[in-house]
Amino acid sequence: MPVSIPGPARELVLTPEALNQAAFAEFGTVIENPAPSLVPSSRISSLPPNAVQANQGSALKYLDVTHMEDYYPLAPSKVASKAVMNMFVCAPRRPLLPSHGHAHGHGHGHADTRSPEGHFPIEILERHPYTTQTFIPLGLSAAETHRVRYLVIVAPSLPATAADQHLPVPSSPAAAAAPAARDELPGRGLPDLRRVKAFFATGAQAVTYGAGTWHAPMVVVGGRPIDFVVVQFANGVGIEDCQEAELAAENGPQLLVAVRVQPQTPLKL
Repeated sequence: MPVSIPGPARELVLTPEALNQAAFAEFGTVIENPAPSLVPSSRISSLPPNAVQANQGSALKYLDVTHMEDYYPLAPSKVASKAVMNMFVCAPRRPLLPSHGHAHGHGHGHADTRSPEGHFPIEILERHPYTTQTFIPLGLSAAETHRVRYLVIVAPSLPATAADQHLPVPSSPAAAAAPAARDELPGRGLPDLRRVKAFFATGAQAVTYGAGTWHAPMVVVGGRPIDFVVVQFANGVGIEDCQEAELAAENGPQLLVAVRVQPQTPLKL
């Protein structure tokens, strides 16, 4: 059952910025081709960082583009985890709230400067305290950004309080459980709504949420659904696999993300 948290003190509209590793580093990893114009060839004399040649010179292999972390050995239940790969078919969010009459907050970096046609309300955030979670979009070209894309909405954690004392999380550092893991984890606290960030991602980007990172459930905006392969660990114990925080903002100020909407393409059956 979600934890209820107070909504924002005043209405806030976030302008999403383009997803990039520098801005997202606090929350996880952006996975993308760092040199999309480079055609693999055995004749390449200077390889990009972290790349090696593969498949008889016909491919470039970028090593360790993201780290999968499993902290379940530190979970109270001691139930063993397993690596799982699921598919999420995510339809565009409808309806969006009208955008007129709202003041827009400022994003960071390369923000979407086009006039927004709707607002997505952030009503719930979730985290997976004992595992990373990677979303990999399928069948979506970066050239389709004007038609469909997805939002990545994240928040850092507040200091722990009595309101979250029932939520189990791994202790930091947890290098013994996950040798390649970060030295520090977000901790037990609930999401800090004052520091929520929003990004828009293209079909050429996958994203890994760090273990314990508060994030919105997947949000697709635009003209058609997006299929995602989702990779994580899980042990089947609900409160250890996923924890939710629901914003109690009924009839009060809302936390919104400005989005650009394109006409929805009818599905062909």
